[in-house]
Amino acid sequence: MKYLPFERITYKTNLSEQEVLTRLSGFVEPKKFGLGRNPIKEYEGSVNSNSFEISRVIQYRNSFLPKINGIIQKNNYETEIQVTMKLDLFVLIFLIFWCSITASVFIMISLTEKKISIEFFMSLLMLVFVYIMTMLCFKFESKKSKEFLKKSFEAEIIKNS
Repeated sequence: MKYLPFERITYKTNLSEQEVLTRLSGFVEPKKFGLGRNPIKEYEGSVNSNSFEISRVIQYRNSFLPKINGIIQKNNYETEIQVTMKLDLFVLIFLIFWCSITASVFIMISLTEKKISIEFFMSLLMLVFVYIMTMLCFKFESKKSKEFLKKSFEAEIIKNS
C-alpha cells in the first residue's frame, strides 16, 4: 500500500480509551464551512464514543489532504487506535476518471502510431505527473498527521501499512 495514497496505522498507548477521547477533543473542532471560518484547533471533524473522522486544518490548498478515520479499542492493559488515512472520495473519483481518459489516449496512440510521437510521451508524462503529485502531496500531509497523533497519544506505531 505504500505506492497508493492510502495508509493503515495502528498505535498502541498506555492511555485509557477515555483519555484518548479527551485528547482528541482537545485538538479536534467541528467541521466549519464557508469563507469566514477561523479555525482554532489543529484538526476538524467529529469524535464519537470509540471512533473519529478528522482532517488536518491547513492554511493552503491541498486536494490530496488525507481524511483520517480511527477506531479506539481496549486491548488488555493498553489501548489500540487503528487509523486509516485516505483521499477524499470526490478527489479519488476525479483521479480515476482523469487517469482513465489519459490512459485510454495513451493506449490508442500506442496501438495506432507506428513510431513514437510527442503525443505518446505527453500522455505518459501526464499519468506519471499526476501519480507523483498525488503521492507527494498525500504523503507530505500523512507524515505530519502520523507524527502528531503519535505524540498526542503518547503512543508507539506497532503496524504501518
